[in-house]
Amino acid sequence: NVINSLNHFCGTVLYELGLQDQAHSYVISGFFKDGYNISFRYCYYLLIVLFHAKKTEHEISVLGCQHKEIKTKQAHSVVMIDALFKPNKEGQTPQTVVLLGVAGIGKTITARKIMYGWAAGELYKKKFHYVFYINCREANLTEHRSVVDMIFKNWPNTNTPVKEILMKPEKLLFIIDGFDELRFSFEQTENMCSDPWEKKPVEIILSSLFRKTILPQSYLLITTRPSGLEKLSRCLECSRYAEILGFSEADRKEYFQKFFGNENQARQALQFVKANEILFTMCFIPLLCWIICTVVKQQLEKGEDLAQTSNSVTEVYMLYLSSLVKPDSSSLKQNMQAHLRGLCSLAAYGLWEQKILFEEAELKKFGLNQADSFPLSSNQSILQKDIDYTNAYSFIHLSFQEFFAALFYVLEDGETMEESGAPNKDVKTLLENYGCSRNYLMVTVRFLFGLLNEERMKVMEEIFACKISPKIKSDLLNWVQTNLQKHLSCSVLEIFFLEEFHCMFELYEENFVKSALGHFTALKLRSNKLTQMDQHLGIKCPVPIRAYLFTQAVPLKLY
Repeated sequence: NVINSLNHFCGTVLYELGLQDQAHSYVISGFFKDGYNISFRYCYYLLIVLFHAKKTEHEISVLGCQHKEIKTKQAHSVVMIDALFKPNKEGQTPQTVVLLGVAGIGKTITARKIMYGWAAGELYKKKFHYVFYINCREANLTEHRSVVDMIFKNWPNTNTPVKEILMKPEKLLFIIDGFDELRFSFEQTENMCSDPWEKKPVEIILSSLFRKTILPQSYLLITTRPSGLEKLSRCLECSRYAEILGFSEADRKEYFQKFFGNENQARQALQFVKANEILFTMCFIPLLCWIICTVVKQQLEKGEDLAQTSNSVTEVYMLYLSSLVKPDSSSLKQNMQAHLRGLCSLAAYGLWEQKILFEEAELKKFGLNQADSFPLSSNQSILQKDIDYTNAYSFIHLSFQEFFAALFYVLEDGETMEESGAPNKDVKTLLENYGCSRNYLMVTVRFLFGLLNEERMKVMEEIFACKISPKIKSDLLNWVQTNLQKHLSCSVLEIFFLEEFHCMFELYEENFVKSALGHFTALKLRSNKLTQMDQHLGIKCPVPIRAYLFTQAVPLKLY
């Protein structure tokens, strides 16, 4: 009912405001089309963002403080989404705003909320006459296009006043959602486009928008994971950077109340989750908060004991997927094995091809039926149909594709479909490529570690009827040791970034950590380099560091 009301309201805005005032015609992108189940579960909140000066990829994602500290010590840096394009202290208004956030933090939802708020006349009504939404995963499927084509795609009917739109480029906003999902390199700096009517490869058109060779007076809002910053920096010179902080503790409490509806259930669930520090901390990411609430609600409704806890992101995803699996039967388990092989192979294939949207032919190549991609209960599906491309499908969230891609590498030989076009199951190649600044592999590598926890391997075999091979664990250990040796100075490990520790924390096995770190005499942690995730996982001692602290083998020094 809420979705239908929103669709109806947006349609009314399009019609009434479009007729009454052509200067403020409202263009709503495809995600408001009838029949598309928009998820507005995060839209109760205006997620907080923090301005940054552009320096390096890591510095942009660094906060160095908790929500409470931000609100008290750096209140001047905390803004709502209506202030993204406000002038700075020098009176300069940014033409490009880059909105950063980790996986599942709510980048797309925030972009859609901005779009909806503008259409409703609540955001940037005077600043922008027209707003256009560009979905990067869909842009990957298009070879040649012009800026005008992008405008046509967003317009609700065939009578597009293109000349009027282009007459005032300073009143245009392009929302480019999911830059990190683009397959293009953006290394080309010549032959940029300056004519909005000219058709060129999509990479050139987008690069021309970024470099301001086309419609230089227009405004851009670009969403991306931090992993996309290195590539994005090749195209942008002067921008404003903002980071979505996710849910504060108060936001999490409010979210639980709205999710459960029932006050007693909400209080019981919140009390249980807060008792697990790690689980409650994960809830600052809206997607993980939703997953955790979904699992806890199902357990409450079934009268199950809430004693089952999760200590890592991998475990949260496993718990969520296991809660959706249909009851046991030999035929279902056999069917599940076949679908699981297909899903994992498809996910890994997409990972290396940097594909997020898949055509029906690609699904069939991996033995998948789009209508029944995985035998789940409650009419759930791992794959969803795209709203604009009738024969294209994607995983319900990019992080789920990354989860199944990691599973591809740990399934025992014969469990995946290499003969159907999936990549080679060589984990060394995966780790080597990740080490060569291919940051889009980060989440997959973390899941890879998490899936090799011995207890989780047993759970996967029991619930998903698949066998996980621990053979590659030695490859992971060698990778961690090799990377840490680079920071070694006289038996003291000096750490600036914590990626290897995040990976070890996902694995959560004491013997592995002892093998990796037991020969170090001390560790220096440059705490001023902690990322947002590090800060949320621990105030003075991040949880990834605890992955080796419980071994009591290495003294820790914070700097």
